[in-house]
Amino acid sequence: MVCESGSHNPKTEHLRSEASDSADGAVSSSCSSEAAPPGRRRPDGRGIIPEDGGSIRPLVSSSAAAASIMTSAEFMHAAPLLAHASRRSALHKALCFVLLVLQGGVLDFYLIVFTDLYWCSWIATDLVVISGWGIFFVKNARSKRERACGFHQKGSIFGCNLGEFTYAYLAWLIYVIAFTPKVVLILETSILDLIALKVPCGATGLKAVVLLSAPLLFCLINAIIEDLNGATRHHSHGCFLGTCLDLLDSFTLLEMLLRREIPAPWLKYAVICAYLLALAAPVVWLYELTAAELRCRWLWARFCTGLVVNGPLLVVRCFQVYVYNMPVSVFMLKNGFFLACRLLEFLEQCAAIRGVRRLAGSADPAQFSHCVSDNDMCPHGYVNTLAVSQS
Repeated sequence: MVCESGSHNPKTEHLRSEASDSADGAVSSSCSSEAAPPGRRRPDGRGIIPEDGGSIRPLVSSSAAAASIMTSAEFMHAAPLLAHASRRSALHKALCFVLLVLQGGVLDFYLIVFTDLYWCSWIATDLVVISGWGIFFVKNARSKRERACGFHQKGSIFGCNLGEFTYAYLAWLIYVIAFTPKVVLILETSILDLIALKVPCGATGLKAVVLLSAPLLFCLINAIIEDLNGATRHHSHGCFLGTCLDLLDSFTLLEMLLRREIPAPWLKYAVICAYLLALAAPVVWLYELTAAELRCRWLWARFCTGLVVNGPLLVVRCFQVYVYNMPVSVFMLKNGFFLACRLLEFLEQCAAIRGVRRLAGSADPAQFSHCVSDNDMCPHGYVNTLAVSQS
């Protein structure tokens, strides 16, 4: 019959198989021409040989991926160091609050016991300072977490990441503003005589409380430093040692003021101003640690800070020696030496900046960015980041 003859006809089956093979071949050739890389076709027509001999280049090289991926052994080795750094930072933060409460509490005791004027304002001032330092530590920790996630990856002129000393200068500025009127009020009124007569430790206790500013600054620096062997730590500790010498120099004059050995009233005011300027000098270099590039204004600020601090101290020392016939102090030589060093440093760095600008033109060699977007902070974006860094 017709159906039987059609189903058993070999010629018909051969035509159907050729049609299906040609259709499949057209589809596969179109797909391969769109998706496959450029190359020459195989002799049998069933594939394409790549032009580079069949080698496939990965997006990231194996050496770069191996160098960028932290192994479990390296992570386990770095974990104790991170835990030690966090414990160290927490210890210095706790010491900061202890020193703030101790110094502010003792000064408030002197002011409240020997005068009943505005006693609640002194306590409120201490609460504002403690709250301000707490907010500073919270914001600084948030900045560290953002930098750990890849945001704000800019470097400062001293090699540290921007954000490591974020708001540190504001914390010290708040402290200086709150500390200054208490010291001035005690030194310029009869409270000083009452402390010497009625308080057990007397003037020695007042000196010890005033000197707590140096340990407080040391704890503040160590509470926010991340790399113990980095350039940030060395530069900040160098600035801290210079500030300590200035505070020690001005404190020796302050001791003479407490012993009534400075006769002229204007010299008393000059000694107090010199001490307070030395106390406020860390605001400048703490803010300088957050600078992204070295500009002439920072050189001027550094030179003017040394001039403002050591200039009045040198003038007071010269008046003591040449007018009041007092013995020459070693701090007089220190003041002259520091002024000369600041001047030479200023001239040298100005010449260096001119040379760099002459060579680099309008480029900013000290300012760079990480060049990673927010969308790259994912598993696929990590590969994209590596690819960008290799390109």
